[in-house]
Amino acid sequence: MTLSGFGTLGLIHSDQGHGDFVRDIGQPKGADKHWSARTDTRLGLQANVRLTDEIDGVVQGMSQYHSSGDFSPELMLAFVRYAPDPGFQLRVGRLGWDVDIISESRYVGYAYPWIRPPVDHFGMLQLTWIDGAEVTLTRPVGSDLAWARFFAGRSDSRFFMTDALQADLDAHNVVGGHLNYETGPWRLRAGYTQIHSDVSFSGADADLIGQLYSVNANRYLNYLTGFDELQVYSLGAAYSSGPLQLQAIWNRDILADGDTWLDTGFMSAAWRMESWTPYLLLSSVRTHDSREDPVGSNIDQHTWSLGLRYDVATNLALKTQFDRIHTRSPGLLWRSADDHLKGDQSNLVSLGLDFIF
Repeated sequence: MTLSGFGTLGLIHSDQGHGDFVRDIGQPKGADKHWSARTDTRLGLQANVRLTDEIDGVVQGMSQYHSSGDFSPELMLAFVRYAPDPGFQLRVGRLGWDVDIISESRYVGYAYPWIRPPVDHFGMLQLTWIDGAEVTLTRPVGSDLAWARFFAGRSDSRFFMTDALQADLDAHNVVGGHLNYETGPWRLRAGYTQIHSDVSFSGADADLIGQLYSVNANRYLNYLTGFDELQVYSLGAAYSSGPLQLQAIWNRDILADGDTWLDTGFMSAAWRMESWTPYLLLSSVRTHDSREDPVGSNIDQHTWSLGLRYDVATNLALKTQFDRIHTRSPGLLWRSADDHLKGDQSNLVSLGLDFIF
């Protein structure tokens, strides 16, 4: 058995006085105008066990600020893997939701150049893990490599729509997969996931709806939001050659009625110069909804970021990042937001120490 771990010590400061910044929709509180270590700090531990030449197991736990409002540890991975040859792999148990090129490693800060994965994109992911099974098939194509992954299972998650309204997803049916092609320095991916959930809403706003209109708040809010059925389409590309690293990802989340969807995406460029890696990042998120935002959850925001990573040692990296955020509609990505945040600009300064062991 081998033990390993990863973590981030993060600090963030915002100049925005009309809303508090969060890393993802599962965080109930955000960073205000004071320095905060809550948003990005995390610690993970992982155990790998080799059972036979073809079978191994992985268990991973992590502590981070999440939907419970504290740093209580969560079981992130717990699976058994069967890999009889390089062309076939089967994993069964708790798996990371592998919806994007870096989605399975998005909590390991040392694995990427940024302070945090782009919030306009990764902050909107509805699930962290699935309990189920996945199959990966890999085939060479000349000097290139093609591989496909298919998964099915269930999950649950909680996210916050406003300070007074939260949604709990019991995702009883999660089915999807992706196709990948690697040629030279390029890696290309196209993916699709379908999620069917029982959604429960709670909070002061849900209680008020039930009292004022004498209706079932869950049924009414499901009708308004369409969160009970999601389709996620994803396209991604990554390029790595010499010192240059490029990434671009786009997702479209289509809600149950088919007339409302969410587009998220980002483009990133990084240049490695020995121990130094400067990078530039552009990201965006926008809700397309023909209705007047019924529950204040629609988002329209874009961010540009400039940062620098310094590798102190082979397992330790210091980072700093500046974010300029233009928020036309805050939706799910801010806490304690008031009307002055709409159309406003926000500046964030972040410091981070990423490590693996």
